[in-house]
Amino acid sequence: MLPVLFKIPLPWGDEGTAFPIRMFGVLVILGFLAGTWLVSRSLSKRGILDKESTFDFCFYLLLMGIVGSRLMYVIQEFGQFRGRFLKVFAIWEGGLVWYGGFALAALFAFHWLFKRKLPVLEITDACALGLALALAIGRWGCFCAGDDYGLRILAEDGSPIVLPEHAPWYAVQFPQAVADGGWPHYEYSECPPDYRAPFWLHPVQLYMSLANFVVLGGLLVIERLKAARGRPGMLTAGYLLLYPVARFVVEFWRGDLDRGVDVLGTGLSFSQAFGIPVFLVGVALLRRTLSRAPRPVS
Repeated sequence: MLPVLFKIPLPWGDEGTAFPIRMFGVLVILGFLAGTWLVSRSLSKRGILDKESTFDFCFYLLLMGIVGSRLMYVIQEFGQFRGRFLKVFAIWEGGLVWYGGFALAALFAFHWLFKRKLPVLEITDACALGLALALAIGRWGCFCAGDDYGLRILAEDGSPIVLPEHAPWYAVQFPQAVADGGWPHYEYSECPPDYRAPFWLHPVQLYMSLANFVVLGGLLVIERLKAARGRPGMLTAGYLLLYPVARFVVEFWRGDLDRGVDVLGTGLSFSQAFGIPVFLVGVALLRRTLSRAPRPVS
């Protein structure tokens, strides 16, 4: 849990002014590079896109993902930005909704691929693998930043656990910001004070990372199934089925309220509610894919 990896001193401003290199950004970039490598490896093997074109495509998807994630957060929390328009661009202060980025990036991807007359489903199959890997790594950035934090772990009597000897093995604790000594850089943490030490939380960011690794493993299994061979769209459908289920379950341990809770009186978070139509699209795509005769595989 280290929100800031190090700081770069700046020659202007007050003494001690520095630019923080945040772990969230570092791990998002690492996740992007790892995911792009996996997508490029899959597409170049099939002779669909070269490495340079794949990187450009994935980079555009990353930009669209960031823009869509921020727009969805602003829509959900519009009251925060009334009269403070410039705050919309302050994404380093937190406030991204993943499904918003997924929706905008998906729309852009279909437009980009159709315009170039490229095989859409074969490319989205490769992207499904890369996206699962990128998110599995990127969620560690959320953990380091204290963002998307989990619920406080409670004792049997319903009170929050504060003593280390009473905390379960998987519990985590986010330190309070300290001006001198200790955790001086923790002032950059997105975790609010009433969820930091002495309280122990569910490491929900790591739950989500593990869930994405499970999704990636499931996609790799699907890729090797006989029924999937020669049927573009199987991995895309698999992702649309597996990810919403994984996210739906993990959401029950989320503690942050800005993700949207009790959407339309359903008792579900925004991600849980949005995941339902995504899952249904996956079911429809899977049925359509399986109904088609497989193509010859070289």
